[in-house]
Amino acid sequence: MRHRRLAPLVLALLVFAPALLAAAPSRKSPHVQIVGEATIVTPPKETVHRNGRRFLEFEIRLVSARPAANQPSGADRELAIDTAHPVKVVHDLSCGGAALHLEKADRIEIAGEYVHVPKGGDLIHFTHPADGSCGTAGGHPSGYLRRIVDASRTAAPTPRPISAVPDQPYFGTPRPVSKPYASILAAKQAGATDADLLARVERERTVYSLTTAEIQELRSAGVSPAVIEAMLRSGRTPRPAATSTPR
Repeated sequence: MRHRRLAPLVLALLVFAPALLAAAPSRKSPHVQIVGEATIVTPPKETVHRNGRRFLEFEIRLVSARPAANQPSGADRELAIDTAHPVKVVHDLSCGGAALHLEKADRIEIAGEYVHVPKGGDLIHFTHPADGSCGTAGGHPSGYLRRIVDASRTAAPTPRPISAVPDQPYFGTPRPVSKPYASILAAKQAGATDADLLARVERERTVYSLTTAEIQELRSAGVSPAVIEAMLRSGRTPRPAATSTPR
């Protein structure tokens, strides 16, 4: 008897339950898929949630944002996006989110689901590809997180002028510098006469640029003053012009 009384109630629930469920409002907070640019205001920190998934969490200040072309179910395109206060980013690393090295004050490009939390603290999540890395592929629009490279940080440094570069110390063994007078000195020590030396000086016309010490060395070796005088004049006075003998 009791079962017969419950039967109409069960039948009514089976008939009207789908309509009631369809008419019930969604319990999800107001949300919209956005794309925009932002500045990081808190240092990013990697966290692990109770489900074992890894996330990169930080706060940003949106510089610009607009609704994306592809929207999830139940999205509100008219939802106000807060660009005046920090917004939390929850970037899912376990579901294919790019592992980026981000720091405070970095600028980023972001695409994800912006959620307006009624109790305060708006957030952006689903900033990873919707490729089925976890969950159902296409369960939400694909998102991304990209660091904007500041060209001024990567510009090549301006080279210093040569005058600003200090002289560098020389650590090698210096090459011996040969002196022109050494050949005359060696010839004298080998037994050459003054006539031989004068002829050589006249022939080669080398500029000897003798120093006082070198003159003293030549004298000590027995080179005559006439040869030394010829060496001092060598290469500095024009060779006398040849004269032709009249026939």
